Amino acid sequence: MTTSILFNKAQIEALIPHKANMCLLEEVHTYTQDQICCRTSTHLSPDNPLKQNGMLSKMHLIEYAAQAIAIHGGILDRENTCKPRLGYIAAVKSVEWFGFDTTAKFLEVRGSVVLSDDNSKLYDLTVIHPDGTISCTARVLVALQKESVN
Repeated sequence: MTTSILFNKAQIEALIPHKANMCLLEEVHTYTQDQICCRTSTHLSPDNPLKQNGMLSKMHLIEYAAQAIAIHGGILDRENTCKPRLGYIAAVKSVEWFGFDTTAKFLEVRGSVVLSDDNSKLYDLTVIHPDGTISCTARVLVALQKESVN
């Protein structure tokens, strides 16, 4: 099954501060005001900047999930013709780890907004393998910077 790509890596890099190898997500497949679904295979890359001794830890999946939040915010800011605001992870809660297949063909990162206001956003995030098994779930609170970035 093929799905259409709404944003590719170059377009994603235009939305978030992460560039080159540190931009971990490569495709946006769906999004709404309250949800996003991204895909990537950067976990397979030997020059992934998060790898230590050639390996990723399951804890690195939180960074993948956090980038989905940044992408979602960037897309919505652009649609609403707002200047983008930086966000910072304020809390990571309710993390559940399942098996992390570091050789999976791709990872899918899904995010759903739980709560949102002018100062913060709370997301439920899930990282999924191609066969549908869940690798990680978490609830992430992002504090939004008051000023927009240039």
